[in-house]
Amino acid sequence: MGLDETARIENSTIEDAEIREYVTIHDSEIAAGVRVYERTSIKKSTIDGLTDINANSYVENAEIGERVQIGPNCSVVGVTHDLDDDGMTFREDTFEQVVLEDGAFLGAGATVLPGVTVGENAVVGAGVTVTEDVHSGDVVRE
Repeated sequence: MGLDETARIENSTIEDAEIREYVTIHDSEIAAGVRVYERTSIKKSTIDGLTDINANSYVENAEIGERVQIGPNCSVVGVTHDLDDDGMTFREDTFEQVVLEDGAFLGAGATVLPGVTVGENAVVGAGVTVTEDVHSGDVVRE
């Protein structure tokens, strides 16, 4: 497949995957057959084979299955900050892993928030923000 010379890889394992221009990957495992398109950032994640992550997407603290399609400009965010009466705790991350099961599909601009599981073959429509689990085979439009 191929690793573009502009990609930046830190503390990660990448099998035979296609990593395009200006991609950053930190502390992650990328399986053979994965395609990561331009200007995408991946941190603290595991991505199984034959998955496509389209351009300008952000993925952190996620477990992504096989044959998953992530549209352009998506955010898969498994990190947040505690909030109390005084507000957000600055620079103290709280991690809640996101899971995208085999065959899940995220439309362009979708956002999946911390702790959410998107089930097998489920579809999240373009521009949708997902705040709770999506069952296998379900379609979320809003």
